[in-house]
This record gives sequence, structure tokens and C-alpha cells, in this order.
Amino acid sequence: MSKQTILETYSKLAVETKADLCCGVDYRKEFSSEELDHIPDEVLDRNYGCGVPIELRTLGTGKSVLDLGPGFGRDCFVAAHKVGPEGRIFGLDMNNDMLRQAEHYKSKVVSRLGYDNIRFLKGQFDVQIPLENDSVDVILSNCVNNLATDKRRAYSEMFRVLKPGSKLSFADIVSYDLLPLKLQENEKAWADCVAGVLSFQQLTQILNEAGFHGVTLTTQFSYKVGTEVLKQYFDSGSGDSRIRLSSKEREELERVRLYSVLIEAFKPVVDPQGECYWTGQYALFQGPGVSLQLDDDPDHVFKAGTLKEVCEKTATILKSEPFKGHFTVFEPQGEVEARLCVPGGKCC
Repeated sequence: MSKQTILETYSKLAVETKADLCCGVDYRKEFSSEELDHIPDEVLDRNYGCGVPIELRTLGTGKSVLDLGPGFGRDCFVAAHKVGPEGRIFGLDMNNDMLRQAEHYKSKVVSRLGYDNIRFLKGQFDVQIPLENDSVDVILSNCVNNLATDKRRAYSEMFRVLKPGSKLSFADIVSYDLLPLKLQENEKAWADCVAGVLSFQQLTQILNEAGFHGVTLTTQFSYKVGTEVLKQYFDSGSGDSRIRLSSKEREELERVRLYSVLIEAFKPVVDPQGECYWTGQYALFQGPGVSLQLDDDPDHVFKAGTLKEVCEKTATILKSEPFKGHFTVFEPQGEVEARLCVPGGKCC
């Protein structure tokens, strides 16, 4: 997939409004007037995105936030008000035309807020995010991550710049199953946030491989089904311009199911490398559910209502988000002789 098609598509969108791009989320219906009064109408009129990242609703003062693919800056401007003058907002985009528009509207936003905590940066998050390691409290994006041509590199870079214990919170399009190759090769569908989406299983796996834990995917609504994909990207032409499909390819495309999904994932508060010890700590899983598996380690399965001894790293993880509301960690009473956890191997 060439990034040139994506650049050209969004350069056009910098000067014109496309009503049917993605799912059309109207922020005026999602936020109060107090949360939006500082944002120009021209920005709010462009309802691009596929949802509202969960953390954007609940941001606290003083937070540092990175928004990937900010476009005209809408989510950055919402966040700027929420984090206040003590916070910092970074918007990273690879498109010069979008960056110019974002800077233009930023001047109006800053004037209305009375402070400037917003910085727009040029770059590609699936190549390198131009921020330091462990420097950001929250990463947001809205129907942008699917555009990354190197997904593993993208999520690895997000993991790098997040502070330990901090959150990745985004809205994106996710597929029920692996996309057919014919769709993955369609450049128009790529630029429309369709051909580059991951399946639920792929996205969870890549986030876990990058090092994230506490991954949750919450489906909002069905976005497109296979018949719509066929009509829009393969059957819309006529004569020689119509894309020829075999019966097998058509059947594969008819099975496509795309959903708007809210995704959250946390960077662990501990470094998985290095030695770890058992120091007499026990954890009690309180639910919901009858059990929870922390990761792919078979020893990290916790049954509700059953005390389980945990090493110091696991105890630290369970005392942090998103697990602390579901666990009670009991500290040792008196002195305990520390025992090396998984001698010579990787722990937690």
C-alpha cells in the first residue's frame, strides 16, 4: 500500500468536506457546550472519526496527551480545555495541508482559552514518533491507526513514548475476521479506513506483542457489511473500469463485517526484564466473572474469591489500572525471605 493515496485523499479533505468519510461522529451530541465553546464551528462541522476515545471524555488537568492524526485538531482542542494550562497536547500528522489547517484554527482556540498548551508536529507514527521515551500520559486517535502501513512498528512506538502505567485510548474500525487479500490491495479502500483494518484477534495480538496489557475492545456499532464493500469498491464502475472478481473472491468479500470499536490498553508499570522476587504478597480477585487471566502465563490465572501468591512485579501490576478495582493485594505480615521468581528466566 502506497502512502501517497492516503496523503492525496486527506489533502483534498483539508479544503473540502466529505460527508460520508467514515462514521460521522457529531461531537456536539457527545460533549457539552462548555467543553466545545472554544472550538470554531468549521472544525466541529467536520465529523471525521468513528467514535469518541474513552479517555477523551475523562481527561484530568495536568495530563500530557498525544493525538495521532489530528486533522483539523478537533480532539486536540477538546483535550486542551480538559487538561488546562498545566497540561500538554501534541498532535502528530504526516499531512502538511492538515497541519496548516490545524495551526490556523489553533490560533482561534488559544485566544478563546487564554493559554497555549498545544503543539502540532509533523511525522509518521508508524515510522517514528518525535517524542521522548516515557513522556506521555495518554495517546488518543480516532479512526487513524488503521491507516498505519506498519502496524507493529506503530504500536511499538506508542508503547515507547507512553509513561509506565499510562493508557492508549482510541476509536477505530475493526473487522470480524481477516480481510480478503483483494480488499487489502484496494488503495481507495485503504484511504477510506477500510482496507487497512485489523481483525479483533489481530489487533489484540499486536497490542500484546508490543507490551500492552489490560487490552479491551468495546464494539459500538456495525459500520459496513460485505455487500456494501462490494458495491462501493468493486461494483461501482462499468465496463472495463469495473473490477473483475472470481466467484471465490466475491464470496470472501460478501463475508466482510466491519465494526466501530473503542480500544484501550495500558503500558505496564513495571519493566518485564530483570530479576523479580516472591516477597510474601497475595492477591484476591473480586470479579466480575469467575476468573481472570492476566496474560499468556498459565500461572497468571486468578479465580474469584481464591487467594493466590504473587511475585512483586505481578503485585505491582494488580495494584495499578486497569486491575486495581478488581483485586485486593495483601502485603506480608512480618519479615519474609525473598525467593527469586523464575531463576534465569523472564518473569511477568
